[in-house]
Amino acid sequence: MANHTPLSVPSEEHDKAVILCPAGRVDGTNVAILQGAVRERLDAGQTTVVFDLVDLNYISSAGLRVFLMAARDLQRHGGKALFCGLSEQIMQVFEITGFDKILSVHGTRDEALGAI
Repeated sequence: MANHTPLSVPSEEHDKAVILCPAGRVDGTNVAILQGAVRERLDAGQTTVVFDLVDLNYISSAGLRVFLMAARDLQRHGGKALFCGLSEQIMQVFEITGFDKILSVHGTRDEALGAI
């Protein structure tokens, strides 16, 4: 499938949080990449993660599940997951699923970092 954009999950360190920046598309064929990036941060003891989704162009239910589980795991350890940079398409997915009501969604990275 030549039209599939591969997934990468670069990260940036910030004094308040780690910022994960999934780029491309998250679906059942590559969700383990996102899951691994999140698990690596949790295993390292990081409790606050900002997911900057500015370069994410598609997310399946499998990807949404990773976000939900990450938010729950971080909260359980006294931290939080924050989401920012959602395109109109990704925001629609969050709204349809109700994730915009149960996750901490912000317009920009600065707004997300300010909410920590």
